[in-house]
Amino acid sequence: MPQAIRKYIKHTITGFVIAAALVAMLFWLDTGQLQKIVALAGSAWAAAALIWLCVGALFAAVQIMLATRGGHDDDDSGPRGGGRHHPDHGNMIPVRVEARIRDRR
Repeated sequence: MPQAIRKYIKHTITGFVIAAALVAMLFWLDTGQLQKIVALAGSAWAAAALIWLCVGALFAAVQIMLATRGGHDDDDSGPRGGGRHHPDHGNMIPVRVEARIRDRR
């Protein structure tokens, strides 16, 4: 299996595990009477699974984003603009510009 797919699966599973812990904590602490709301939903397991699935998809996406973003260097100190080096790099060169006044109607 390619390493990119292995990395994707690993971080997706990590996101869903974190989501399972969060959803379990929400039910355990009964935040906003979530247990009562889910229990009255008819099929409580389906409602809890749907909450876990939605939160898990969000956390998996964030986990994958953090994993892919973490491998890059954000150092902006190198040359910019296609690598061209101008001899007057950093020195200001004055340029004459003619100022024109337009007639207002």
